[in-house]
Amino acid sequence: MNDTQLRYADFVDYDKLDPVKQLALELFEPTLKYPERLGISIIPESLGQTAVAFNMKGAGKDWYLSFNVEGLGTKNLVADGMYREVLIHKRRVAEGLNVRGLYRGLGKDTAAMSINDTVATGADPFAYCDLLTCGNSEWFSCDTARVRELLQGYRDAADEALFAIPQGETPELRDVVNPETLDLAGASVGIVRPRSRFMSDKNIRAGDIIYGLSSSGVHANGLSKARKIAEKLPDGYFTPLGDGQTLGQALLVPTILYARPVIDAMDLGAHIHFMQPITGHGWEKIARARRPFTYRIKEVPEPPLLFHRLTELGGENGFDISQRENYFTWNMGVGWVMMARAEDESAIRSAAQKRGIQTWVLGTVEEGPRRVIMPFNDADGKQVEYVP
Repeated sequence: MNDTQLRYADFVDYDKLDPVKQLALELFEPTLKYPERLGISIIPESLGQTAVAFNMKGAGKDWYLSFNVEGLGTKNLVADGMYREVLIHKRRVAEGLNVRGLYRGLGKDTAAMSINDTVATGADPFAYCDLLTCGNSEWFSCDTARVRELLQGYRDAADEALFAIPQGETPELRDVVNPETLDLAGASVGIVRPRSRFMSDKNIRAGDIIYGLSSSGVHANGLSKARKIAEKLPDGYFTPLGDGQTLGQALLVPTILYARPVIDAMDLGAHIHFMQPITGHGWEKIARARRPFTYRIKEVPEPPLLFHRLTELGGENGFDISQRENYFTWNMGVGWVMMARAEDESAIRSAAQKRGIQTWVLGTVEEGPRRVIMPFNDADGKQVEYVP
């Protein structure tokens, strides 16, 4: 790679963020005993995973509780930029483009960030609470139609994944949050029932098949790099992709909620050993489990048009577009992975197909050092792999 090429790490540096998470785990570890006064214990295998699971000993039932909190990131800045261009700067756009409607997907996106993480523990989410933080309450009052679209997106997510939204918060943090946008986040809670559905890396076995479920687009990770690419383009988010959509519209397609297809697959008898949304770090997430396994990817689906165009436009404007960078930044068309037995393929495919989600057999789990091995070489001739 040319040292002058721009990478995702130039905008979001996980090497600086991850030590903060590790420090938090170390400082907060002594607090993990406090719920025991209520007959509640934290399941150790869930620590450091997508959601934390609790054993409600006092309930005496065959279930665990799972909890997650997660934020959207910077995806709403795409909608904000397009909104300003059209309604404030009066940019002329194709007839039928409803820029207020672009916010509807953001509600679904934000909920999906937490709901999907909770599902990855084997839980069926039943409640979500939203947090819409503004820098100036004027954001909510100046365009109530825009606010309604945003909130309707949360409702759409709830209707699709079957969870309640019983509570939320809209704090105003002047001088902390940019007054022209929002900081979107939320938390979800779910039930792992029966307990045998609880997912941890203890369940993974050599010989497991790695299944991939399709994404709906970029979802909500790697947006910082996508936004920086858009900033280099004369038409920015209004750059046509060639399929009738603009770059901004494609980036704002909401994240898939994987709750129902996952629960349906388990209800059909699939014995899933481990699951993971392909979010920050891209396909590196396949190796999130801490046990020493090698995840050998043998087949990579053809990426959707959006990723081809991001690669093309990025390459023309000085960005690193190597296979290593792309697959370890974006989901490249695969938004969810499962490790399960070969005989579970039918149930997984059937549950996904019912929701319009495509399924692929990506590879296998092998004995060996913890790493993800991809089936292609990068421009430098080296095999693309991830080693933690």
